[in-house]
Amino acid sequence: MKHTIKATFLAAAFAAGTLNEARADFIVVGSATDNRITTDTRWTRDNVYILGRVIIVSNGAKLTIEPGTIIRGLRALESDIAEEPGSLVIARGSKLVANGTVDAPIIFTSIDDPNVPGGAATVPASVTNLLGRVIDVTALANNDYSPGGPSGNNGFAKSGQWGGIILCGRGHVAANTGNTDADANGIWDAHGDSLTENFRRIQNAGVGTDYPEGLSSGSGSNVLNSELTIYGGTDDDDDSGVMRYVVNRYGGFVIGAAAVGNEINGITICGVGTGFTFEHCEVYQNKDDGFEWFGGKHDTRHLFSSANQDDAFDGDEGFRGDHQFWTVIQGTINTSGGALRSGHTGSNGTIGQIESGSDYQYDKLMEWDGGEPDNGDRLPMTDISLYNFTMLTGGTKFEGLNPKLEAHVAMHNGVIENVNAVSRAAETGGGAITTLLTWSNIFAYRATATAGNPLPASSTVSVGATTATVGGVVIPILSQVNALTFPGVSQIRTPWRFSAVSNPVVPCPLYTKNGLDPRLDPAAAAYGNVPFAVALPGGLVNAAFAGSMRDNNQMFGWTSLHALEAFVDDNLARPEISLGVSGGNPTVSFQSVGGVRYVVEKSADGKRWAVLTTEPLVGTDGIVVHTDTTSDEDDTVLYRVYGL
Repeated sequence: MKHTIKATFLAAAFAAGTLNEARADFIVVGSATDNRITTDTRWTRDNVYILGRVIIVSNGAKLTIEPGTIIRGLRALESDIAEEPGSLVIARGSKLVANGTVDAPIIFTSIDDPNVPGGAATVPASVTNLLGRVIDVTALANNDYSPGGPSGNNGFAKSGQWGGIILCGRGHVAANTGNTDADANGIWDAHGDSLTENFRRIQNAGVGTDYPEGLSSGSGSNVLNSELTIYGGTDDDDDSGVMRYVVNRYGGFVIGAAAVGNEINGITICGVGTGFTFEHCEVYQNKDDGFEWFGGKHDTRHLFSSANQDDAFDGDEGFRGDHQFWTVIQGTINTSGGALRSGHTGSNGTIGQIESGSDYQYDKLMEWDGGEPDNGDRLPMTDISLYNFTMLTGGTKFEGLNPKLEAHVAMHNGVIENVNAVSRAAETGGGAITTLLTWSNIFAYRATATAGNPLPASSTVSVGATTATVGGVVIPILSQVNALTFPGVSQIRTPWRFSAVSNPVVPCPLYTKNGLDPRLDPAAAAYGNVPFAVALPGGLVNAAFAGSMRDNNQMFGWTSLHALEAFVDDNLARPEISLGVSGGNPTVSFQSVGGVRYVVEKSADGKRWAVLTTEPLVGTDGIVVHTDTTSDEDDTVLYRVYGL
């Protein structure tokens, strides 16, 4: 058999100006009378695409976005179309193929953000919106995106500048599953619509369906063609496409009726099935949650939620999946202007999004709910497992995890720093399904706590209980504020070390030039041999450390935080791959760094990647991997190598 073998590399930086230099045009997407894409469409990296309103890909169409493409969204204030900020919605049966690379990420951002490859040349001087009004982009307020810009007007101090991304699929959803009653199931959480629930139940014969936030007419939404955004069905293998190396910045403008408070999440995944590929994506500085799921079933890897102002990760309505290598880096609540930036030229004034109210001030690390209605025993259950995670709270409310209302959550081999409580359990009881939090090998640190040990044992706990005995220690469970609180030792590298202060506004290295390093400290217990206490699902990496990044900062080079100079200016060197053939099969060889753990993956199409080395490779000299390819046809084989 013959094979074409190609190599790909991860963890490399891109330089500003290397992409989009041959930009052809600014293209405003949509029209005054239509917001649909109904045929297969390709967006190319030589153009900049401007979402002129809520754009819905429907009718089974596939939207392909080339690596390196920049997409900008308008606020409803500039779109002039009520309740329709620039947003992208993929309807059931349609696909989004946004398959970026570490060198050419796909970036969704605001209309005037210059911190992208190609820089200011990718920012239009003016835009004619879909109703014909010319918007002078240079005259927009709050338009300084530099990390050292004025107080309240810099790259760390913006959100709600456009809408967001929503994908809708045909997977099972634990909502609206009755088929005879009109309103008796009690649905209402700003997703449902009592005026059309009965229609949907009859139409779907009891199959769970729902609307994304802000798109239900019952919530007062007037978004054009919103009925196309209903999600849910019976196909958990549904394929909504691929999102890889996608950056989402500064979103969260209200979609639909403002009175309901429908700030849109950065990336919202609704009823999407296992055919969807979702990895290496960042949401930064969104007005609402970073990532949120509503039902569906699929796995993810390498998701990064940075400085998002509600929950970092959220989900309900029966979302299921196994996930690995998640990172949370929260911002700092700032109502007083007391926390400062340092190291940047220009003003070192107020950092973070300035807020005067109590909401949208960097809420929980994660929140997971069960089906709708609350405590309604609806199936499928929300059931997620997360392996290898790092969660840094910055100077926020210091809230932790929040499994509630019949959700099942398992957390293994993670690091949580500067949080008051690992679990903020609340609103339990009422149904037959028990809310559960299962954990093992969680290392936690709180600046005001004395040195101690990580949580010493695995445990499965009913959140309805009041205490649990773990390693001989009785731990409170149900307290609203301080459930599962325990001391630990700081696990993150030196630039991330908190001083012992009681003031909740803690200066955060997130805002210090080259001050943040989310990798593990080599001296930390989490860095060493931390075997998983549970069996890993197939396809995941037996990383055997706690945290999302050991020696390789997976956010380096392509994320918003890198563009804003937040990270220390060094990272693990990119492996250089050599390909060969041995015994008729390909070989992959690369020079390794001593002690670093490497993963080799293989793909036939560049969309789905299979882990070849579920046991990571370690060596001080060159490493050679002999792969076994059994296809009897000519094919193309792709490989990638990265350090953990």
